[in-house]
Amino acid sequence: MDNLNIQLNGGIPITTLKKLILITLLISFIGFVSAETAPVDYNINNSNYDTARTISSPGLYNLTENISSTNGIEINSDNVTLNGQGYFLNVTSNNGIHASGYKNITITDVNLCASGENASAINLTGAEIIILGNTITSNSGDGIFINRSSENITISANTITAGNKGVYCGGNNATILGNIITSNYSISMAGYNLTVENNALTSGIHCYYSLIYSNTLSGNTINSKKLYFYKNVENVGEIPSDAGQVILVNCTNAQISNINFNEKAIAISIADSTGVIVENCTINPSVFVAENYVFMQNSENCEFRRNTFKVSESNANIGFAASYVNNITISKNKFEGIVAPVYGVNFTNSRIFKNIFENVTSAPLVFRYDCSGTYVYLNNFINCSWNVENTLNESITFNSPLNVSYNYDGTTYSTIAGNYWSDYNETNANANEGIWSIPYAITELINDSYPLVKPFSMVDENGIIHITLDDVDSENGYVITKPGTYVLDEDITNGGSILINSSNATFDGNGHCINNSKSYAVYSNAEMLENLTVKNVITSGNISIVASNSNLSSTDALNVSFYGDYNTLSKNRAYKIVLQGNNNTISNNTATYMGVVFGNNNKILANTAYTIEIYCDNSDVISSNTVQDHISATGDYNTISSNTVQDHIWTWGQYNTISSNTVINASYYAIDPNGYYDEGIDAYATVFNNTVLASNIGIWLDNYCEGYSNITQNTVYASEYPIFIGDNITGCNIYLNNFIYTGNSTNISEIMPNTTVNNSLVSPFEIEYKYNGNTYSNILGNYWSDYSGTDADSNGIGDIPYLYGCDYERTYGDDYYDIDYLENDTAPLIDMWNGNEIGNYVAPVTRSSGSSGRSYDSDISDEIDSKVIKNFVSSAAVIYGNEIDQQYAEELRERIQNANGYKISGNAVIVGGPNANGFAKEYNDQFEMPISNDYPGENKGIIQVLKVQDNTGKIVQSYTIAYIAGSDRLGTQAALEYFKTLDELPKGPIMVEWTANGPVVVE
Repeated sequence: MDNLNIQLNGGIPITTLKKLILITLLISFIGFVSAETAPVDYNINNSNYDTARTISSPGLYNLTENISSTNGIEINSDNVTLNGQGYFLNVTSNNGIHASGYKNITITDVNLCASGENASAINLTGAEIIILGNTITSNSGDGIFINRSSENITISANTITAGNKGVYCGGNNATILGNIITSNYSISMAGYNLTVENNALTSGIHCYYSLIYSNTLSGNTINSKKLYFYKNVENVGEIPSDAGQVILVNCTNAQISNINFNEKAIAISIADSTGVIVENCTINPSVFVAENYVFMQNSENCEFRRNTFKVSESNANIGFAASYVNNITISKNKFEGIVAPVYGVNFTNSRIFKNIFENVTSAPLVFRYDCSGTYVYLNNFINCSWNVENTLNESITFNSPLNVSYNYDGTTYSTIAGNYWSDYNETNANANEGIWSIPYAITELINDSYPLVKPFSMVDENGIIHITLDDVDSENGYVITKPGTYVLDEDITNGGSILINSSNATFDGNGHCINNSKSYAVYSNAEMLENLTVKNVITSGNISIVASNSNLSSTDALNVSFYGDYNTLSKNRAYKIVLQGNNNTISNNTATYMGVVFGNNNKILANTAYTIEIYCDNSDVISSNTVQDHISATGDYNTISSNTVQDHIWTWGQYNTISSNTVINASYYAIDPNGYYDEGIDAYATVFNNTVLASNIGIWLDNYCEGYSNITQNTVYASEYPIFIGDNITGCNIYLNNFIYTGNSTNISEIMPNTTVNNSLVSPFEIEYKYNGNTYSNILGNYWSDYSGTDADSNGIGDIPYLYGCDYERTYGDDYYDIDYLENDTAPLIDMWNGNEIGNYVAPVTRSSGSSGRSYDSDISDEIDSKVIKNFVSSAAVIYGNEIDQQYAEELRERIQNANGYKISGNAVIVGGPNANGFAKEYNDQFEMPISNDYPGENKGIIQVLKVQDNTGKIVQSYTIAYIAGSDRLGTQAALEYFKTLDELPKGPIMVEWTANGPVVVE
């Protein structure tokens, strides 16, 4: 980084500032010596360095070349300016530049390195000192060291790298401005009236308590985080979250919350302040050995709670140091791996409780001198040493001042309590309500008279019981036996679980993980509980609850099962969610499999799942879900509405309603409303206002007792049959539907394999509707995309019936068929049904939620005008072979398929000939005009269509393949461009040639 390009708050670049200061200094210097002997103007180079490095006369001294020496420059005169002119000065043993007791010293533009052990780059004592615009390096010492007897110092616009302190300023009346400092300690302020502004630092600023009132800090940053300095401020309020270091002097009511302190700095310094709260912070600064994380002096009524103190790069540190403080609360913090977590001097009338001290190698608590009125209780001391002599003050009390609540083996007690000590080893002690009968001896003079048997499971001021890992037995888990609110405070990593055996209980996982992949992480085994809440649990295992009037929310588990009535399951994530019972609500969950069994009146709302399946008695509602595969429902009077489904919807029962759903891309059938086939009971289903964007068969009435159903106002796109009516289906009313055939047969009726009996393809009553601005009332049928009749009276109804059924005689397999047309739509619609009128219907565009789904016209080329061609391309895989053909394929739609290894599973469009396209090669000879390099010839291509029948499964399936290819690149382009202009798929091959005017049909 070019440090001379940074700017200060005033907007003046440092390069300009340095020049202005230097010119001012030189003018002042010339004026100062005008009455004296003329100053020396002297050049320092390698040839004269040994003598010239000792400066004994006033003057301007210039480096004229890079110099390396064991000795530095010694200034023994007032009124000296040393201009390095950007040259390099490397001093390998001593201080780089040294002066002691002189005034009017200026050092500028020196590229200075002091590489000797503990050597400072610049070490000065004196007055009127200016250090400006230098690049300064000290490998193990200080970058700039100003002795305490110095006055009127300016340190500005330098780039400093130091192994120890960047700047140590013991002088008074100093300005440290606009420097870039990389060091273990960036700035140490040891003088009075220091102004430290706009410095970019990599570590913190240290100021001695006795001096801090006279000093001013502003605009400084630590690794781009801000150093916040408040002095004499009442009601400070919330400290911003971008803090890297916080210093408060004579302030009131400051809140330091949710900040990660991880810089090389004393994170928080508080002096002469009151009402400061520090909470939910992570305090992990990489400070010097034996330095403090947090420092407080001469303050009162402050709280430190729910913070985490972690071990730093050097673990020989004090976590919280305080002297001359009163009424301080240290609670619910975690101190881990710190030599001395809490250090107090004159620490009075204070409380230290509900903290965790873990892996402490020296002493968790160090108290000296008067610490009267201070209580230490309900803390967990785990793997802690007490090997420092005289670390405790006898006035410290290691138990609570009054009765406190705590939990032991699922029971809450209220009494005087001490602390938990992991090294407690009194073999003759008895446990009485969670307290050992023999005190814990901390020192010869200090005991904990009420040591806890188990680590403290915190019950806070609101009666909330806090559970930690130590509370959870790896075999028996943690058992909730009484009503209350239980909160998990850390991950459970020992394989234990939470067993709920009490009604009116809340278990809050608090976002922690219960690592139990082989069994239940949270469960109940009582017969039937009431009013449970389980929330915020993360586990690789299972959750199983038997309860009513209860809630399960915001969990992440493998499997979730809930048994009972009037329960709510919301915002959970699991592989499988299964509910059994009545009047339950499952909403806003995410699962692979979601199901309800054996119940009534359940609601499954706004979930995301791969499948939703219910096996219930009646009156369940499945609504507004996003389903990647299918929805199925067994039972009566169920409602499936307003869902987005990738594949299909299936019901088994009577009086079910399937309405306002969108099926994106059914792999075979889209909607199938079955009755009870085994009992021969018909469905009496309602299939209303659904949209099927792509399918082989849209609505499938396949002789599984779908009879007596009302099927109306659906819009169905299908490549084989928009509606399939089996020969045993009867009593259905089918009207006002839009049946759009996307295959290539000229008439759906010609390929319908079954007969139908006694169904109505028109409305059972007259319907008032609008058509071309006029209002009519008539019996209405359906819109059939392959209907070719006329509308002589212009009322929107075709003049001749639409013939539905078949007329053929043949043997198929072992069966003989002799089929006639048996049902007609006597009032076929000329255009699509669109609300209460006949007009151009606009199908909703719903994108696929699965990887294989397509959405009608979402990626189809706008250059295709024909609805028939758009529907076909939407239903087909567009297959290419090489990069050139890939570009052509993308002109049909965005999502395309490489031919390599492709196996047909539906309609397809082949782009390109057999040389590059393996799929084209497989089917090339089956087309009427096979493509080769020689045929159809230069610049010529062919469009042709082939119907392929798949007899491998139980159901015979037919696919349509459109083949767009030429003998060369321009031939394929000609065929493709012409294909986009077609109104429908051609019945025979079309040969096209590329010309200067575009594609032209070859007659």
